Amino acid sequence: MSVKHAILILLSQSSRHRYDLKVSFESMVYNQWEINAGQIYTTIDRLVRDGFVDEITEENTDLRIYHLTEKGRNEIDHWLLEPVEKPLLKDDFYFKLLCAKQVDFHSLERMVKEQKESIIRNILELQLLRRKIDITPENETILYLIDGKILHLEADMKWLDMLPN
Repeated sequence: MSVKHAILILLSQSSRHRYDLKVSFESMVYNQWEINAGQIYTTIDRLVRDGFVDEITEENTDLRIYHLTEKGRNEIDHWLLEPVEKPLLKDDFYFKLLCAKQVDFHSLERMVKEQKESIIRNILELQLLRRKIDITPENETILYLIDGKILHLEADMKWLDMLPN
């Protein structure tokens, strides 16, 4: 996930102050990812430095408001059009499986069983989350995301079922 691009997207909607960026980000991702305020602050400082964002200090307060520049809009377009690369064989569980085979791990079946249980828990959590979200045009994207993640987890489960005992 790119904090830089999340901030640019939020600022493309309206000018905001730093804390509003944190709250808006967490709302945008349905409170599924928390973001550290310090991460927002350091990222916004870099965005100002790089010319993607302008900073204005409100009169009578020291509140800084940030807005997107034309360079920032161009960066959003570039980022959104860039394909997301997925590592072909880079998977944490796959790596653990490779390591377990290297040391002739005696609890391989238990390792696979616990991974399957973890996947089932994740699927159930996603299904519960999906039921809580109203089907509206605004929520369409998160529903697609949840459905996609469930499909990935189901594929992981099928892969684990293919492993020899």
